[in-house]
Amino acid sequence: MATNDNGTSDSSGQMDLDRLIGELETEAARRRAEPGFPHDADARLHFELARRAPNPPRAAAVRDVMAQIQELTATVGTSPTLESAPGRSRRHDTGALAERLHRLDGQVTSLGLAVAAALEVVAGRLEQLDDRLEHLETPTPDAPPPPAPDQPDALPQWRARLAESLPRGERVLYAQSQADDVVAELRGAGVDAYGITSTGSPHRPGPDVRFADLLTHLRAVEDHALGAAVLTGVPEVMTPATLDPLVAELARTTSCVVIISEAPWWWRRRLGAVHADLAVGRPLDPETWFHAFDGVAMAGSAEYDPGGQSYRAVIRARP
Repeated sequence: MATNDNGTSDSSGQMDLDRLIGELETEAARRRAEPGFPHDADARLHFELARRAPNPPRAAAVRDVMAQIQELTATVGTSPTLESAPGRSRRHDTGALAERLHRLDGQVTSLGLAVAAALEVVAGRLEQLDDRLEHLETPTPDAPPPPAPDQPDALPQWRARLAESLPRGERVLYAQSQADDVVAELRGAGVDAYGITSTGSPHRPGPDVRFADLLTHLRAVEDHALGAAVLTGVPEVMTPATLDPLVAELARTTSCVVIISEAPWWWRRRLGAVHADLAVGRPLDPETWFHAFDGVAMAGSAEYDPGGQSYRAVIRARP
């Protein structure tokens, strides 16, 4: 059947899947050949599709539907019941066949809607990858080293919503990215916040932000003294030797921890592989945080920004 420029049938409006798949494969090959294409983009795409793809109720019945269609096709062409059937009329056989075809039409329609939804997810992810490629620069051997890893790309995505998961009337610790400005904003929103930072000048402009090491400060805080703790950027050089003590102190001092961080894959893409591996700190995957907090009876969930470049994890004590 002839198709138009959009890959659909001129008479029935159905999608030409073979043509669409060929176009997607050609476009994917072209993008993989571009110099700035991330080496782990395919793995990220497969992961995101598996996480976000719809799960239609009849997706597992494709083979069954095809088998029934083949059986009905053979019945129409060769079944003797349509020519002569003792005790039954040809109209009865035709009606039964039409009823089976009607049920199959409903099943095929359901599968078609599922395919359309899945293709929409694919199209959205391709647009996001295309947007990222436009902003990537091919690293050069003489490129200067990146600035201190403060994760400046993570905080702006969540700054406007920072106060929504924080308690009112209880002390809230914020550490450490742009602590002066963020603490002022939180206090203006009615949150009793104070900040800890180990970057910048040790002479802070006011009493709401203190120059101190986060873990050292937490060890001086009384049990359950904080309503929440917000960690933004890379608060410490995270290794197994430092992660477990930090999580233990957080669990002792508060029942709610909010973590805002760049996604590890974006951190690596933004800094480049060498600089990311040699940086003094690096962001952790949300699952790593959840695994660590599980040992102190806390659990949480993570939400990514639309581009998947940063996330916010909210972790609370189990009831």
